[in-house]
Amino acid sequence: MTSKLKKIPSYLRELLFMLIFRPLGAIGRHICPSLRGLWLISERGTDARDNGYRFYSYLVSEQPEVNARYVITPGSPDRPLIDKLGGAVNYRSPRHYIMYYAADALISTHVQPAAPDKVIYFRLAQHGLHARGRQVYLKHGIINNAMDWLHYGSLYIDLFVCGAKPEYDHVRSTFGFPEGVVRYLGLCRYDSLQEPGSGERMILLMPTWRGSGYPSGDAFYDTEYCRSFRSLLASPELARLLEESDTRLVFYPHIEMQRYIDCFRAGSDRITIADAGSHDVQQLLRDCALLITDYSSVFFDVAYLGKPIIYYQFDEEEFRSMHYRAGYFDCRRDGFGPVCTDEAQLLSALRGCIGSGMIPDEEYKRRAELFFPLRDRNNCRRTYEAVREITSDGR
Repeated sequence: MTSKLKKIPSYLRELLFMLIFRPLGAIGRHICPSLRGLWLISERGTDARDNGYRFYSYLVSEQPEVNARYVITPGSPDRPLIDKLGGAVNYRSPRHYIMYYAADALISTHVQPAAPDKVIYFRLAQHGLHARGRQVYLKHGIINNAMDWLHYGSLYIDLFVCGAKPEYDHVRSTFGFPEGVVRYLGLCRYDSLQEPGSGERMILLMPTWRGSGYPSGDAFYDTEYCRSFRSLLASPELARLLEESDTRLVFYPHIEMQRYIDCFRAGSDRITIADAGSHDVQQLLRDCALLITDYSSVFFDVAYLGKPIIYYQFDEEEFRSMHYRAGYFDCRRDGFGPVCTDEAQLLSALRGCIGSGMIPDEEYKRRAELFFPLRDRNNCRRTYEAVREITSDGR
């Protein structure tokens, strides 16, 4: 992108690109073989490690007749994964824009699938300015919080994939989408999530994000979030517990909090502060023997695997008022492990869980079985069949 274009306000720039590339895509899909029947897939545009990547991998290996391409930045650490599969499209390149307007299906873990700018294109779509392709929302996790902005009217989606039965029931009955849009197909990444892990005694500490608009690292350092996890990681009792049980702990903050990772210090050589560039979340979930989280939806993945979970919710009132309102899922009523509100409770629960062999209680196992009645390795196949169905009308 030239320096002159960068000076144009982003909304005006995208409108200009729409005027240029929309007709090129419309014409190109009729005369260019590489644009016919195109399925354009992405995640954030900078990565390949979630449902988008898993679905694309499935298409390349199992459905090679599908004309599928994957959008990702050239400098992404995940780019080699896509280069190995073939079909990479540089994010926000002219080719990306043309393919976006030519594609039969736009598929992503985020709303405004495969769009060059998700925020701007979300706003444009609300004014009827959207691409012609069928929009497929794979999501990047199970929905459990109140998310009004995902309701029909704010969001226009042709296929809304759910990964659990209660989630499907909730979204289908309350989000207002037309019949048939919301489907319980299973998350694509769950197909490979069931592959064997390392078998080691590893605890995964993986909290979700908080407001990221801190003016500096010092401002973040003073937050309750930072203080609470710094205290836990430095806890002598935690260090003793890990040593006594021959266990290690991996602390992996949410991708949006990785910028502050240098604020945290390990109080034991059995603790690893994990950065996103060198650790794969899917592999960490497979390898862990136990998960500690606050509100991150990854606890659904771990419950799916039948592993124990401890919730550490030291700031529940603030989180619910400032981030996500509680939805249909209540961790105390429906969750898959004990809810702890301070460090002492957490360490006590952790000691008990380790002492019982890191096996979930029968009640928590029962809840997980009811939450995930669909348990196989056919999630990608079902998603493929659903996308094929909604694109068969040739729109």
